[in-house]
Amino acid sequence: MKRCQNAPLQLLFLLLLLFSFTAMACQLGAALEATPTPRAREEAEPEAEPDPTEVPPTVAAPTPEPEEPAVEEPIVPEAVVAPIERLQAATVQIFAKQVVNGRLQTIWTGSGTILSPDGVILTNAHVAAPSAPGLATLYNDPELLFGEEPDQLVVALSDSADRPPSEAYIAELAAADGSLDLAVIKITADLDGNPLDTSTLDLPFVEIGDSNSIRLGDEIRILGYPGAGGETITFTRGNVAGFESQTRVGDRAWIKTDATISPGNSGGLGVNAAGQIIGVPSFGQEAIGGAINRMRAINYALPLLEAAAANGSYASPYVVSGTGQEAFTLITWADDFSDADQCAIGERSSYPSNTTLAVAIFSYSGLTDGQQVLIAWWLDDEIMSTSVYEWSEGASGDCTAFYFHNYGDPIPNGTYSVEIYAGDGLEFVGVAETAVGSTTATNSNNTTTTTSSGSKTGVTVEGEILDADSGKPLSGAVIFILQPGTDLDAWLENPTDADVYTYAETDQKGYFFLPQSLQRGVEYPGVAGLTGYYNTDGFLSFTADDPDSIYLTLELSK
Repeated sequence: MKRCQNAPLQLLFLLLLLFSFTAMACQLGAALEATPTPRAREEAEPEAEPDPTEVPPTVAAPTPEPEEPAVEEPIVPEAVVAPIERLQAATVQIFAKQVVNGRLQTIWTGSGTILSPDGVILTNAHVAAPSAPGLATLYNDPELLFGEEPDQLVVALSDSADRPPSEAYIAELAAADGSLDLAVIKITADLDGNPLDTSTLDLPFVEIGDSNSIRLGDEIRILGYPGAGGETITFTRGNVAGFESQTRVGDRAWIKTDATISPGNSGGLGVNAAGQIIGVPSFGQEAIGGAINRMRAINYALPLLEAAAANGSYASPYVVSGTGQEAFTLITWADDFSDADQCAIGERSSYPSNTTLAVAIFSYSGLTDGQQVLIAWWLDDEIMSTSVYEWSEGASGDCTAFYFHNYGDPIPNGTYSVEIYAGDGLEFVGVAETAVGSTTATNSNNTTTTTSSGSKTGVTVEGEILDADSGKPLSGAVIFILQPGTDLDAWLENPTDADVYTYAETDQKGYFFLPQSLQRGVEYPGVAGLTGYYNTDGFLSFTADDPDSIYLTLELSK
């Protein structure tokens, strides 16, 4: 991989970044992780009254009409604009049911919002359509690729905040977009399966707002049925904490909020102060120091709602189809790979015991950026890990790397294989196999080399730095390991390059490699950070029993 070289100017620049960090005392690798004032309405300027003395003598003065007192449009109280009872009545619980042993049983639950009196309901795709294309890659959750669709969707309504909702209707899926994690369902029948004239339902509903009009700090209210809240409806309040874009979707694809979003709240109601839906609570992540949760901006739901209203079909414009010609061919196994071109560093065909990293290098062709690719790692006959993600390395190439590690610890001995699946149906498109645990190891030319237990004079350190909320890799983060004995707190107040033992900056995948090994039995102060995030700092030390290579996963919080 790309190694850091001595670069005084680069080091100085990275040190200057630390002045924008907020230093937080914690152990290295620990994750750390904030009420709006209503905007005053502008008062109308009173119109100037005509001065009769200024009327030209040749023009008859108009007969003054009786003056009416100026009436300003009143500020409607929130209780009138958005009564909580109306929001509660329009927030439903959705029961996803499957036939088990001949009986319908609830498999999971979620929340939803009625958006029209005839029973059009907006929710999450992972509630109503978990196998919708694009959903698995959105959350990197391969289980969604193989999960079953519900046999029946039951809608439960609430008429009181202190009582559980009652199952009332059966609904059917009308539109779903996995890349957005949105779905529209429509009430069609009563609980006995009898079709309904939905035009006579006259259900309570919520008006649709404009998610582009909300601003940082605006208040958000959330209603739903989280599992943590028992069986009754749960209300939480928070603020707009920010916005996030999404590749191919656009800006403001996600609304960040500090309001609580718990499992079961997915698909529920996120409203502004006027009681209009502006977001769909979709997922939340806890971190030390707080939580930043995500809602899907309501504007992205409009095409699904239009398709459902017209009883038409909907296909996500954000899901990229495969070519059907995808192919991966093994080039070699390797000790490592280059960040620059993903090609092998240290070719081999098998690995010795105490190996911490196995890397397979493939050439590839027939790919399309954005299509889904599934990687599965096996140890003998046991599945070890799976990941599904959007391809982003172009149509073809000489090298791409897939690797298996155990966070710096040795991986178990045995026969490893990596399988690659791609295309709309995730067809099998590549495989490679290697052995770990031989007393000897062979390189790519099948030349036998004797392996030793490794040097005990130092430990090489590599790893990744991630966003504590999303788990996404952070590019451009820095990690500094200081000279032994350096006062860490004092250095954070006044960082200088003279006290830096070694340092590294993360690449686009959040990966870093420290160019200087760390000596065993020595305690090194260290700090990792990135502008806009809290620092994480602490100490590193290794004993003679530690492996020669350590893989660290560090998390930074905003």
